[in-house]
Amino acid sequence: MSYLSTAVLTVLFTVGFLLIYKFVINPQVVFTPNAKSMAQCPDRWNYNMVSRMCEPGYDTHCMPFDPSAPTLESASSKCNVARSCGTTWSGYCA
Repeated sequence: MSYLSTAVLTVLFTVGFLLIYKFVINPQVVFTPNAKSMAQCPDRWNYNMVSRMCEPGYDTHCMPFDPSAPTLESASSKCNVARSCGTTWSGYCA
C-alpha cells in the first residue's frame, strides 16, 4: 500500500510542478532583432550587384531601393518597409 501512495504522490507532485511551471513561471524566449542580424534585402527580394538595389522578385507596388540608405539603419524601419511591401525581413517582421 505504501508503494501505491508513493506513486500517487509522485504523480500529483509532478503534475502540480508542471502546472505551476507553465502557468505561473511561464518561461518565454524573447528575441529582439537588430538591423545587423537581418539580411540585406527583404524576403523574396534580390540584391542587384550592378545597381546596388534591392529588387522585388514578385509583383508588388514597391519600387527597388538602396538597402544601405541611412533611413534603413534600424530593425523597425526595415520592418516597416517589408510590411508595406507585403513581405517580411529575414522572417522577423511578421
